[in-house]
Order: sequence, then C-alpha cells, then structure tokens
Amino acid sequence: MLFVEPPYTYLGILKGKKANSTNALEKISDDFFVLHSFAWFPFFKKYRLFNAIDNSIFLNHLLNAFKDLDFKPEVVWTYMPFVFKVLHSLKVKIVYDCVDDHSAYPGLINPDFTNELESQTAEIADAVVVTNDTLKEKLSHYGKEPIVLGNGVNWELFSKGLSNKIPQIKKQIVYVGAIAEWFDLELIERVAKEFSDYKILIIGPVTIDVSHLALSPNVEFRGRMSQEAFAPILRESQVALIPFKVNKLTERIDPLKVYEYLAAGVPVVSTPVGGVKNLPVLIGRSADEFIQKIKEGIETDSIEKRQSRAIEVKQFSWETKYKILDQIIESL
Repeated sequence: MLFVEPPYTYLGILKGKKANSTNALEKISDDFFVLHSFAWFPFFKKYRLFNAIDNSIFLNHLLNAFKDLDFKPEVVWTYMPFVFKVLHSLKVKIVYDCVDDHSAYPGLINPDFTNELESQTAEIADAVVVTNDTLKEKLSHYGKEPIVLGNGVNWELFSKGLSNKIPQIKKQIVYVGAIAEWFDLELIERVAKEFSDYKILIIGPVTIDVSHLALSPNVEFRGRMSQEAFAPILRESQVALIPFKVNKLTERIDPLKVYEYLAAGVPVVSTPVGGVKNLPVLIGRSADEFIQKIKEGIETDSIEKRQSRAIEVKQFSWETKYKILDQIIESL
C-alpha cells in the first residue's frame, strides 16, 4: 500500500508552507509506504493548461515511486477530482471518494471547470463513494450510483472511561478542527462574551486572520493536536462546538469532529450544516439560538446522556466503515 500525501502549490510556499527537502518515500512497515507531499503549480482548478502541467508532475512522482518500490497498484482510492488524466493513465481499478463539494471552495477556482473534472473522474471510476446524501445526489448525475460511506470515529479512544466513571468536567467549551474560511469568527466572539467565565479552547490549524478573536481573554488557541492529545480534553469539556457559516460548501459536509465529540459523550452544539441534524446534536440557526443551545447543553447534561451519545455513534466506528470499504474493494 502506498499513501500519497496531497501536493501543495508554490503559492503555499510563499505563504509559509515548508517544502520537504526530499520527495523520497518513507517506509512505515514492510508493505506500507508514504510518498511525501511535493510542490506543483496553482490555478489547477481554474485553467486547463495548469491542470495539465500539474497532472504531468503528479504522474511523474507516482511512476517514480512505483518504480522504486517495484510496485503496480491494483486499486487506486482517490479523494482528488483534479487528476483525471493521471487516473486515466494508470489503467487500474479506481474508487473516487468524494468528501466535500469541491466546487464550493473559495480561492483560485472555476466552479464549472472543477465540476467538469469531477464528472470525468466519476465517469472513469469503477466505484464512487460519498460521505452523505447531498453529495450522493450531486454525484449521481455523473453516472454510477454513489455509495454512502460517511465519516467514522476511533470509538475506543474517544469513549474511553465513560462506561465506568463520571468524567471530571471543567468550565470549558471546545472546538476541534481547521480554523478556515468556513469558521464563523463573529459567532465565536459572541460565545466568548456570553460565557466569559468559561475557557474557550480552539484546537487546530489556523489559516485565517484570528487576531481580533485572540484578544478575547478567555479564548485560547492550542494549535494542531493529535487525537490522543485532544480526546481527554473533549471528555472534560462542557460543550463542543461546530460554529460554521452556512453556505454551499458547509451544507454538504459530514464533519468528522461531530463523531469524535459524540463518542466522547460531550454535548454538541452546531449551526445547521451538513448531516448533523441526523445525530443527537443541538442546532442553533441564529446566534441567539446558538447561545441558548449551549446553555441547554450545559444545563441538561448528565453521565447517562454522555453514555447514550457515545453508544449511539458506536455504529460509525472505523471498524464498521472498514467492512464496507473492504466489500467495495473486493467487488472490484
């Protein structure tokens, strides 16, 4: 098995992305390797010329890795709809796994061109996998009937301790995940003011200007942390948040964090995004309602409710997801 890290663009280097000193393969075990990320040109979601150049760069890196490993893959499982020419050149079984509406992302993008690339990828794929029903509806227009796999959770890690003891709850509210364009800074500022006697912990990489929010005395940015590091923080928090703006991108997401939050037993408050309404989550459709739902989550919480939340999402464990994934691969 070869895991290929997604490339970054030369613009990313200008913005502070640290380029790898080598594109060498890393051996994880005897049959598992990683091809580290490498630079390619921006504009690949906007212009055909740059997309063609980047496909050539990407294919060259892959073929060199295959040669070094003396390896010919039987199946390629891809999350990227931008490398249609690479996939077509490999002449192997392909699974396209769509986890987001790629045409809805901001930045250097032509949504029509991105959708065209995705349709080409879906059409040559031997199987198409999506994370929720809204993406299934979109991808079904491109040919094959998509399989809803959805996100999962390391249930054993996040639910640890809930079955036999009451967790030590602190006066803190937590968010885990990327702090990017879809993160509602104004909403979190409101939360920080309304819950001034609580610590607001924000865990994850920051790619937008948060300087104003960082001035709030009870807001603390912890940066990127491993699951093993933030799982205990979730269990000892009073509420976990999904404070996303509601737009075309977020209406089609399946937030990984919601499964981790619930497996840890913590009450979850979210804006009305993606498929969270199908889970035991409190929904705030306005800033006022969001604040009210946080209060409700705190006031009505109990160890029994925490255990119930964790049990309800056990069905989404990665072990369960893998069984479906295994069936997909075997069918090819």
